[in-house]
Amino acid sequence: MRKIDLENYKRRALLEAFKDRDIPFLSVTAHVDITHLKQFIDENRYGFFVSISFLISKAVNLVPEFRHRIIGGELFEFEQVDPGYTVLLDDKTFSFCDSRHFDGFEEYRIYANEKIKAVRECPDHSTGEKHHMFFITNLPWFSFTSITHPHDKKYSSIPVISLGKFFEQNGSIVIPIGIQVHHGLVDGIHIGEFYEHLSTMCRMPSVGLR
Repeated sequence: MRKIDLENYKRRALLEAFKDRDIPFLSVTAHVDITHLKQFIDENRYGFFVSISFLISKAVNLVPEFRHRIIGGELFEFEQVDPGYTVLLDDKTFSFCDSRHFDGFEEYRIYANEKIKAVRECPDHSTGEKHHMFFITNLPWFSFTSITHPHDKKYSSIPVISLGKFFEQNGSIVIPIGIQVHHGLVDGIHIGEFYEHLSTMCRMPSVGLR
């Protein structure tokens, strides 16, 4: 990671405006068309969550602002950030699951499946160093139109992305995807870039999942 010089940081005034607020984050939800993605996943017998989490990880890493973190009052940019998931357990509680970003889907899929299997056998509820990560919450039991998450000031600059239950709409399959970001680091234009990257890959899954 590299330290960002605040003297030359174009969003310094916005960072100052939001960083000390009680609720400094911005939360939005949008529907993403996954018609082609779902068909491709089913044809190839890939797991849905691992597949879409890979595309989300790619989309997150394509937006530099999503890789910015406030650490000890200073601003840093990570060259790469890794996903962490929530994983449902047999007793209907959940475990955290720290995974990794890979450029290639096959390597990502193998690693993610191994990590998910491991935390199902030995749940992880640790809250250690997470700045190099972003979080994905999976809620496949219902669709939603908005969502917010618990706020931790230490990790408030980490994006949190939520997946809801997909459903049919006007002949297409769509999924609600919520995102919570620190407004001192991320604006609506950056969120729009994330959704555009993700939507493009969902429309062309044979390109995105490679």
